[in-house]
Amino acid sequence: MNLTNIVQNPPHPYIVVLENRPDSWPLLLQQISAIFQQPSERLRASVVLVVAPFLNYLYCEPLCLRENSELRLSLLKVLLQFRCGEEKEEPSLVEQQVLRLLFNLVPHLQINNLAQVTEAAIFLRELSLTFLRHASFWKSELSQLSLQLLCVCEVSLNIAGEGILNAILLLFMLVGLSLLLLQTPMCQQAPILNLALKILSPPCMQELPTEALILLMPLLQIVSSAVVMDCIYDSEVTADNHNLAVKILDLIRSLDVKECTRRQKPCCELVFPITGWYITLFGTWRILDGFNTDIEAVSDWLASIKSMLPLNDKVPEYITLLLSYIIAKEDGECLHRALETTTELANADSSQVPHLISVLMFKLGQPLQATLYQAILYTLPSLGTHKVCVAQILRALQMLWSTAKLKAISLRLMTILWEKQDRVYPELQKFMALLDVPSMSLAKEDQWEQMIAKAACIRDICKKRSYQHGADMLAAISKVLNECTRADQATPAVLVLQGLHALCQTEVVDIRSTWYALSPKLCCDTRPLVVKALTELFALVPALNVKSVEYEVGSNSYQR
Repeated sequence: MNLTNIVQNPPHPYIVVLENRPDSWPLLLQQISAIFQQPSERLRASVVLVVAPFLNYLYCEPLCLRENSELRLSLLKVLLQFRCGEEKEEPSLVEQQVLRLLFNLVPHLQINNLAQVTEAAIFLRELSLTFLRHASFWKSELSQLSLQLLCVCEVSLNIAGEGILNAILLLFMLVGLSLLLLQTPMCQQAPILNLALKILSPPCMQELPTEALILLMPLLQIVSSAVVMDCIYDSEVTADNHNLAVKILDLIRSLDVKECTRRQKPCCELVFPITGWYITLFGTWRILDGFNTDIEAVSDWLASIKSMLPLNDKVPEYITLLLSYIIAKEDGECLHRALETTTELANADSSQVPHLISVLMFKLGQPLQATLYQAILYTLPSLGTHKVCVAQILRALQMLWSTAKLKAISLRLMTILWEKQDRVYPELQKFMALLDVPSMSLAKEDQWEQMIAKAACIRDICKKRSYQHGADMLAAISKVLNECTRADQATPAVLVLQGLHALCQTEVVDIRSTWYALSPKLCCDTRPLVVKALTELFALVPALNVKSVEYEVGSNSYQR
């Protein structure tokens, strides 16, 4: 749309008046209002064509002077005064011309600052209200206008951190709502959540589509952060958002992904979107639609994203959103690949990790194969790539620890997290100490798993950071060796001996003193695995060669 040619060749008389005498706008408003009140339908229809260049200038001129804002808003009310008279099934000819003219202006509205965004919001609200008077007639325009409104919401959030979300009256794509929720402050989330609830509830939607899972990640984030947000925002606002999010989650939980085959198609595509954010919105939806139409699309997308992640330190939110959708929806090999991609994403951009942890915990509550449960559990600590992620992962592991049968794997997961973040070492020590507390209600199989998990944890600490924490493990090593003396208890003993091997190799402890302390228990041990571990320990002696009488005496004793 070339506004320069429209307003300059030739100049409209109203434009000339407004530019030379800006204070004369009430006179212009009065004159235009009088023209549109003519009784002749044909005359008013021709007037629309006459004032069109002036409207193009007034609403779309790049400078969009603030002193003309009152004229723009007042003139909009005049142009949309079609409320009198008998209601008809179709709008009149004049109404059609005016609304189409205003509708064509929407992609060219100026939205570069807060004042302009506010004006655009009012413009879109009034236009949508008028369209809704004949909703069936303006079906295509309403669909496009809804997408334009969604784009204006995103601009409003970026400019002022505020929303115009109460102006949304139409059914929007669920993808757009999800993207908006990820960047909307707590005080502005209620309108979006109410809209999502309205969309997903009858009669708007009789059958819940699989696309509803795209809302899962932002909803879980709202629910999981409610306690923290309660300290920042008004508790009533936080509670309202939490309740709305829980209601929508209940609807999504009732979704049977495998049985739901109907997919939503976009009823329109904007040729001239009001902002570039629409490209992200529509592109995300197209990818999502491809997941449901092509079996290989998910695997191909995950492979391409995984190869791209190492080259980026900032990951767009729509990628995280789509990844969470795959985790929530898929199982089997696709879920394994999604979990691998999740780990790569955490390494590339740790700011996305809090969103994904909630989705993984949600997935753990779904019926899955044992191998998939294990894969999800071991993905959790791998996401601890930054200190900001640690607290949420710790809460997840503490939740798992509260289940007696999961204490062993919780300790292993805590060990993996410690390897990434040494700051959790006190929590790791706490977990290890709690395993030493006797429990009469614990089955023997569970006790055995906990013993092996503890021994493996000791070994990993000695191997990974022997200089920092190796000395702390000596008492634990001695305790395990004293407790595991039977033939069927060789595995924990071997694991801690491997840890002791690492301590001697790094010379954190003296191998001679260590053997003198352990020899009364181990010198006659005939368990094959223990004997093998001891020979590997003694094999370190040549590497620890010291020219002294003590070394020669000790070396001879080891050989004997």
